[in-house]
Amino acid sequence: MNSIPVHFAIDLEPDERMPGEQTQTFDSAGVALREMALRRAELEDRTGAKASFGWYVRMDRHIAGVYGDAFAIAKRYQAELEARRREGDEIGLHIHSIEKTDRGWRANYADAALINETIEEAVANFSENFGFRCQAARMGDMWSAAYCMEKFASLGVRYDLTLESGLRPRRISALYPGTKSLGVRPSMVSVPLTPFQPELAGSAVAEDFWAIPLTSYRRRDFAHPGMWIVSVYSAVSTGFKRGHARDVFRPQAFYAPGMLRRAVETYIEECETPCICVAIRNFGVPNRIHHFLDVLCEVAKDRPIRFVGPEGYVCMAAEKETGLEQATRSATVR
Repeated sequence: MNSIPVHFAIDLEPDERMPGEQTQTFDSAGVALREMALRRAELEDRTGAKASFGWYVRMDRHIAGVYGDAFAIAKRYQAELEARRREGDEIGLHIHSIEKTDRGWRANYADAALINETIEEAVANFSENFGFRCQAARMGDMWSAAYCMEKFASLGVRYDLTLESGLRPRRISALYPGTKSLGVRPSMVSVPLTPFQPELAGSAVAEDFWAIPLTSYRRRDFAHPGMWIVSVYSAVSTGFKRGHARDVFRPQAFYAPGMLRRAVETYIEECETPCICVAIRNFGVPNRIHHFLDVLCEVAKDRPIRFVGPEGYVCMAAEKETGLEQATRSATVR
């Protein structure tokens, strides 16, 4: 029985979702590094395989503006991150497009020039701080676009972990009330469940570029009328290939007793080549995150599971594809 690859991505960022000059803490990032270091040996013992994780560090212009140094988070945890890399973990970038206005900070995902400049600066900061090229990155606020992936590919990033399969569109301003934030989170309803190579302009720079979507599962709580509406939207958006609303696995979310295990099992049953990619902010709500890891270990009793980095995740997922026909597929991101 083939192992199910799992990539556990941890975004190391400020404790506040939209910090300003008066809220400058990022202590939970250190909690994440400590907690996962303590769990690594246990996860390896319970899954019977070496465990690797992903650490995605904020080093963008918002961090520079709030903390006075784009390297603030990376510098505080430099020794821990270097140790994690020696153990086989991925060190990557987490990037938010946030700008300063006369009314304070706001997210802006409507300005392509700003986004491209922010990405370029963050990638350059990464190389300057760590001394090696960034291989994996995640945009913040569940936002993505084709030109964003093209920018990543042109800068040598090989893995983009931004997309969230099954996610519905939403205005960014709803994430940051009162900030006059700009832009719209695109529909990701038809995004593939497994890693794929998107069709990007400039095939030369994109031939080894992969999108790794966060994993979602089918909703079954149709007692709620809204689920019927969302399911109809999903069916129409995917050409009736998916008739159920989906939710992304979120380790920090609350799940009713037994619900998370059922959701994981449902996903494994529905997917011919299951692979699970999830992301968390720092280490908020530790008990829920530990519960998520425990559930995966319970599943590992019946199906082998391996915690791997982005490269291992893509390789294992591709090998599991029927007839090894992963090749190039395009996602519909509206």
